[in-house]
Amino acid sequence: MSTGSHDTLSGDPRDRRITVRRKEDYFWLQRLADLTGEACLVVNRNLDIEYVDEKVFATLNMAPIDIHEFTHLGQLTTVMAEQGYFGRGDPKVFEALISDLLVNQRLKQTTATQIINAVTPTGRHIDIRVSLGRDDSYLLLMRDITTEELKRRALETALQVGQSGYWFYNLNTKEFHLRADSIQKYFSAESFEKIKREGFLDVIHPDDLDRANAAINTSIKTRIPQVLAIRIVGDDGTEIWLKSNIMPNIDEGGRVRSLSCFITNISQQMKIEQDLRTARAEAELSLKAKNEFLGRLSHEVRTPLNAVIGMADALVHNCRDASILPQLSLIQNSAEKVMEMVDGTLEHTKLADDAVELNLRDCSPKALVESIYKKWIDKAEANKTKLSLLVHPDVPETMAFDDYRYEQCLSNLLSNAIKFTPGGQVKIMLATNGKGTNRQVVVAVRDNGIGMTQESLSEIFLPFKQADNSISGRFGGTGLGLSIVKDLVELMGGRINVSSEVGKGTMFAIAMPITAATEEDATPGRRDKPDTARMTAKALPVSAPSTPQAAPITAQITPPQVSNEAPQTKTDQKPTPASENTPQETLSDNQVQKPTEKIAEKTSQYSDLRVLIVDDNATNHIVVSSLLSRVVGEITTALNGQDALDKLQEKEFDVVLMDIHMPVMDGIETTLAIRSEPSSFQNVPIIALTADPQYQQARLCRNIGMNSSLGKPIKLASLLQSFDDVLFSEKSGIASAA
Repeated sequence: MSTGSHDTLSGDPRDRRITVRRKEDYFWLQRLADLTGEACLVVNRNLDIEYVDEKVFATLNMAPIDIHEFTHLGQLTTVMAEQGYFGRGDPKVFEALISDLLVNQRLKQTTATQIINAVTPTGRHIDIRVSLGRDDSYLLLMRDITTEELKRRALETALQVGQSGYWFYNLNTKEFHLRADSIQKYFSAESFEKIKREGFLDVIHPDDLDRANAAINTSIKTRIPQVLAIRIVGDDGTEIWLKSNIMPNIDEGGRVRSLSCFITNISQQMKIEQDLRTARAEAELSLKAKNEFLGRLSHEVRTPLNAVIGMADALVHNCRDASILPQLSLIQNSAEKVMEMVDGTLEHTKLADDAVELNLRDCSPKALVESIYKKWIDKAEANKTKLSLLVHPDVPETMAFDDYRYEQCLSNLLSNAIKFTPGGQVKIMLATNGKGTNRQVVVAVRDNGIGMTQESLSEIFLPFKQADNSISGRFGGTGLGLSIVKDLVELMGGRINVSSEVGKGTMFAIAMPITAATEEDATPGRRDKPDTARMTAKALPVSAPSTPQAAPITAQITPPQVSNEAPQTKTDQKPTPASENTPQETLSDNQVQKPTEKIAEKTSQYSDLRVLIVDDNATNHIVVSSLLSRVVGEITTALNGQDALDKLQEKEFDVVLMDIHMPVMDGIETTLAIRSEPSSFQNVPIIALTADPQYQQARLCRNIGMNSSLGKPIKLASLLQSFDDVLFSEKSGIASAA
């Protein structure tokens, strides 16, 4: 079907000119319709059809009507009614609506367009625009807006669900357009209409106004989108947080012609964040209080445990009845386990609170591991466990790491390995892995003990977790040790991995990057966290299945390539037997004999020592005096720092054992007073006896002038070793007192 009109030529020249003019109009209407995709329909004021475009029928999705029979708009509405366009309504209502529009337009003598929206039975949306034309004729333009309508509805849904909106501002015309239903409820109708005309500037919170203006000006100047969160104030004073995404609209010449901004009401989100900040602050205060409590608990528990462990140690070394040694051993080990639990809980809390710092300095990994190995020989022998050490010759002489934390990690692994391998074997292996900047030093602890299931391996590094529920009953412990080891290793820039098989044993491996300490790292007192960029751990070198907590360790430590096996210390005496239920809790003869070997019955290098014990706790006086009474020549006690200064002025002492926390004058003040003023006792050796055995406390003691420090509870072996280091070592620079 072709387009057409119902004009006929008459003899009147005027009618002929009108007809020609209309034909030209219809030609251009058809061309315009072809370009825009719109369908055209021209009717007079009587609704007679003068021109119709065949796209009208395609747009309405209806069968075409013969052009010669299609003479009135009522024919179109009748067909539309038959196809269900108007539902149960009367098509004459639609016809009357159009007629009213036409009449109104004619009376107003305006060309303003009137719009009717129709929906086809198939759900298509048709936009019908009616405009007044010449000679009392009217133009109806029809367009399928189904896609646009779906997009509009999707946008409506998004704006409502997302509590969002948008505004548009034309920089040339100063025209402002706003759509923000989510904030309309905060304003009266009059106020909101003003915002829609003039924008948000009058309702922006005063504290945010400068930032808002700066963001708009920056977006215009730099042509870069800006994102910021600002507050607007409702009529009732309510503050509404809006996240604004300002986008400059740039023309072909590169100039910003307008601004578009997508806004989101984030008041609820900001309230949640504020609640979270408040909750976090409260949690931090609670955590701080908990940490302070644990710190006080550790200090307070150490004081009575010092008496238990110290007196038991004194009895062990002074008792000649071997039959009660197992009972004394049980007392000591039980008290030490309490101490380990307190210290482990405190350490875990500090790690969780990021309160642990590192002291990176050049150290010898070989010397440190050998030293740790020697410390655990006696424990291994007491548990009838064979302990051996293998060191690969490629291990570097020095590398940068925190030797105190490294020893803490390795000792924890050895403690577990020996504990779970009674009568078995535990091997320590130290080797290297990787090349160039990726080289690592790896220490592995392998045992042939009880082993673990794969399920247990997945939780082995979680705090307060043990391999199974029977572990704590059989072996004790809080389940914090391996969690602490993992956290410390990762804090040092290393990695830890584990492999195990039930009944065949377990192997833990720690890999540390080989790096040299900088001058700042090696500075005493500096205790920064490691440079993670410089100390990034790569794959670890031990063949083991991966776990969720650590990446697979994939290199090898092959026994034939390892040399320098450290000899194991053996004694002729057998470990003292204990009850069957606690074979690991007995003291070996070595533990009893080694410190005693330093003490002759009549004369030793300690026999003439004059010792001043400074402590405000009388129980601690008794403990230390009991340990040293048969060892040194003279013991004097002082209750605080001022009392100690008075006694130092009265007589000469060879060594001072100084408590830290005391009334009147504490140990730090007393030490500073001794070292700062010229006197006969200015250089007297001072050994700190502290219930705060953390590394920072020991470092503080050294920095203020103390010669050494010991953590409570005190044992005779530790005291004698400190005497050796402070009084009789060549490095001490102090003449022997013997």
